[in-house]
Amino acid sequence: MNTAEQHVRVMVGDTMLTLHPLDFNDVGLTAAGAKLVRKAALAVFGGRMLSGQLEEFSLLQVIALFGDLVCWEEESGRLFLCADFPGQCYCLPIPAECWRVLTRGQSIH
Repeated sequence: MNTAEQHVRVMVGDTMLTLHPLDFNDVGLTAAGAKLVRKAALAVFGGRMLSGQLEEFSLLQVIALFGDLVCWEEESGRLFLCADFPGQCYCLPIPAECWRVLTRGQSIH
């Protein structure tokens, strides 16, 4: 995907955000970022899955749960990982220091 010229501007409250799409396979999380995603997955999906099933997921599988929309916000550098359900979208903000774009062959999860 060529994302160099693709972006979306959205108004959140009184703030205009510029969001740039990413492929979730191109995102690397730090240990702190991985902890945030696992905690959010338990909160969002815990009641939708069999007990204990989510704890057995690899980090890549957990990230994929939030892979419906992945984008970074230009001003703050935050990453947003979103899970889209009928009638509800859950977006998890990841602080700029907790993620990076991976280059070919890199993996940090």
